[in-house]
Amino acid sequence: MPGTAAKPKIGKLALAALLVMELAKRLGFASSLFRFVLRSRILSPRIKRRAFRGFEPDERDVFVATYAKSGTNWMMQIAQQVAYLGDAEFDHIHQWVSWPDSPGANPVPLSDTSARDAAPTGLRIIKTHLEPEFVPYCEKATYLTVIRDPKEVVVSSYYFIGGAFGMLDYVGIDDWFELFMQPNGVADTWAAHTAGYWSWRHRANVEVFDFGEVKREPERCIQRVAGVMGVELDHAQFAKVSERASFEYMKAHESQFGPPQAPFGRRRPPTLMIRRGETGASDELLSRTQQAAVDRHCQRKLLALGSDFPYRERFTIVEDTTPES
Repeated sequence: MPGTAAKPKIGKLALAALLVMELAKRLGFASSLFRFVLRSRILSPRIKRRAFRGFEPDERDVFVATYAKSGTNWMMQIAQQVAYLGDAEFDHIHQWVSWPDSPGANPVPLSDTSARDAAPTGLRIIKTHLEPEFVPYCEKATYLTVIRDPKEVVVSSYYFIGGAFGMLDYVGIDDWFELFMQPNGVADTWAAHTAGYWSWRHRANVEVFDFGEVKREPERCIQRVAGVMGVELDHAQFAKVSERASFEYMKAHESQFGPPQAPFGRRRPPTLMIRRGETGASDELLSRTQQAAVDRHCQRKLLALGSDFPYRERFTIVEDTTPES
């Protein structure tokens, strides 16, 4: 089996960063530190350009190119199981899947071809959250993406990032919403990511999925993934892929997909990678005013980018009915 780690490990640099973060939390600077990390590591164009430097994909590479908290693990699991004809076994999916733009160490370097060499189809999966301008394109490679309502991304990312870094006791949803909406921040990169991959949708080697579609029609999505990957599954193989890519299976095998846990601070239940998988539930944490602000901002940004992505058709638009003071 490619890889040896049972779960993601926290490296020395990441451990040092977590120590600094824990100190900042206790001193009341959690939001400021989070903003710095977003700017300097996660959203930095310089860091993004480094991820695939010198890499040239070929017909054996399958990119799961989703925005963060937009069905990434679902799509990775579908693609990985298709590549292995339903028989992919692992302690953690990042033993098999390379993630060049990981905020920490890349679990499987792009130079490591062991997962591809072991696959009966000769295919390997590469995960990325980057906008297409930072991802090398090859007509023979395969690209899979999922587009999710940004309002839901706000809520899901808050629970995930806040939990993984032990920040839920220090950064409230209003703080996270402000970080999400800041200029050149998460909302803007969501729009750039969506506009970019949506513009690729007519290419024969690209499949663009709606997050709700993956949930409503999982078998049809598996068929589309297998089709664009050029893999023919027999009835038994398709049944295996379908079962292993189900929400119920992945929820029951959470440890195979979850992130490392922050080793400091208040002990909480482990951060869930497969939390709810629902659509239309952004009102779980966001006020109506906040939901409406996300809709307005993302639509304006898509328009500014010249994108024809049908935002109003794909997502439920929230209108702010709060009277002005």
